[in-house]
Amino acid sequence: MRFRARFARAASLLAVLAMFVPMVVGTARAQDDGTIRMNAETWPDVFDPQKSSYTNEISILTLAYEGLTKLDPEGATVPGAADSWEYNEDATQLTFKLRPDLKFSDGSPLTAENFRYAVERTCSPRVAGEYQSILFEITGCAELAGLGGDDPDNPVEFTDDDYAKAVEAMGAKVIDDQTLQLTMTQPAPYMHTIAMTWVFYPVKKEIAEADPDNWWQKAEGHVGNGPFKITAIEDEQMIRFEGNENYYGGLPAAKAIEYRYVEESAVALEAFRAGDLDIIALDPSQILEVKDDAELSSMLVSYALAGTIGLQFNLTMEPFTDQKVREAFSYAFDRETYCTEIRNGDCSPTLTWIPEGVPGHISIEQFGFDPEAAVATLAESSYGGPEGLPEIKLYYNSDDPANTERMEWVAGQFRDILGVEITLEPTEGTALTGLKKDPTTYPQMSTGGWYQDYPDPQNWLSVYWTCDATFAQRLTYCNEELDNLVKQGDTTVDPVARIAFYEQAGQVLVDSIPGPFLYNPTNNFLVNPKVTGWTATSADSEWPGEFSSPTMITKGS
Repeated sequence: MRFRARFARAASLLAVLAMFVPMVVGTARAQDDGTIRMNAETWPDVFDPQKSSYTNEISILTLAYEGLTKLDPEGATVPGAADSWEYNEDATQLTFKLRPDLKFSDGSPLTAENFRYAVERTCSPRVAGEYQSILFEITGCAELAGLGGDDPDNPVEFTDDDYAKAVEAMGAKVIDDQTLQLTMTQPAPYMHTIAMTWVFYPVKKEIAEADPDNWWQKAEGHVGNGPFKITAIEDEQMIRFEGNENYYGGLPAAKAIEYRYVEESAVALEAFRAGDLDIIALDPSQILEVKDDAELSSMLVSYALAGTIGLQFNLTMEPFTDQKVREAFSYAFDRETYCTEIRNGDCSPTLTWIPEGVPGHISIEQFGFDPEAAVATLAESSYGGPEGLPEIKLYYNSDDPANTERMEWVAGQFRDILGVEITLEPTEGTALTGLKKDPTTYPQMSTGGWYQDYPDPQNWLSVYWTCDATFAQRLTYCNEELDNLVKQGDTTVDPVARIAFYEQAGQVLVDSIPGPFLYNPTNNFLVNPKVTGWTATSADSEWPGEFSSPTMITKGS
């Protein structure tokens, strides 16, 4: 997913505190009405299922919609809107059977056609979703996306008739109201797990097409099929969810959930202390303070997150076109100190892409912290050392002051070890998100990474690093050897054999070092002890139980 979007618009401390005044005045009511209030740090850029890609966007959608499958607390793929599925022998065709009598939140029928439309909408050039490539294995998806011409840099433009024909040619077919059949261009034994993601979330065609760019900005636009329905949207302040009485599983345990948008971690912590927030994600700068507080430490929840963060380079911009420079920057980064001292233990160092515990993980010691090797490698580059380098700008989210201190430390590493002066470019969070979504504006250097969408190495490599993947294209990374190995992993039905291909591809990725891999994050949440029923998993990114137990989380009086 999708990098965790801990970005936000700046606001004064007094302005943010003012948001909580009504809650503080009525603290007893706020605590006792059963509503779970969670801090969400960044107002989303978009929360349209077929357009979204960042965790703060997806966290909203996961409550209001549901795919054909979903994850259980053990991370296994289990029935969602579909109660069964079956592959053909070579995994080139997948048939889903929907649960009987499914309904949207407004009580209208939910059928296989709605899920077929989700596939169409994901692939459609008129929607241009950021996760189109996740469905390119479905026959005709890439062609509908406009990539069926001779020149991939010159997408096909459709007339209305041509568009209708391209949709008809797609391998997403409605057999009957309860049966959706997907035909793939190659074996895709992981497709049933992809069906849990937001690209399969069904939106109402008549709503989405009436106002394609803005329908999702109003609560009434979100007529979904998830356990909750969106009942209020207050721009940049709050989104409220209440139980969906038409959900097949019945009403969720929680009376209501509210995402309250507070970008300043200090303000969020004070709101938690006051009882005005029930769940907050801690900034690393707050971890020691919380651990030293007897009351707060008893509410601290920490566990590993399936994510990897690193330095990200625009590979079309000097000096990062030179692999030796990229290697030197990796050698010069002290990951252990960064995690232990600068981030107060909220991460663990890594030198590879797929985290430990995720299928496809490889253990290596390549390009780890080595100041002497850093200096020597930079001298071997085409620039001959620090004197020949052009100006290097490190962009970062400036909305939280703690980020500035961390980035100053990073810049100090490269100055002290390599003799390279880094220019810091503090950037408002939402603006930085926009820059990173466009290859033509992708920053020269920034931090970023990946949070698992679904538990399969195909998600870590095929979706992110192949030449036609949206995320690799933003970085302008393309490696044919990696693509070939990943394709073999994607199309091999035997589970043991396919993992071996992904492990080889992971090594090729490390060897080519598009950017130094730095650390695997740890989730650190404060949770009101009155909030129960959740099960923490490594899939969570915004709150514990986000993917595995949204229907079970509840708040007692």
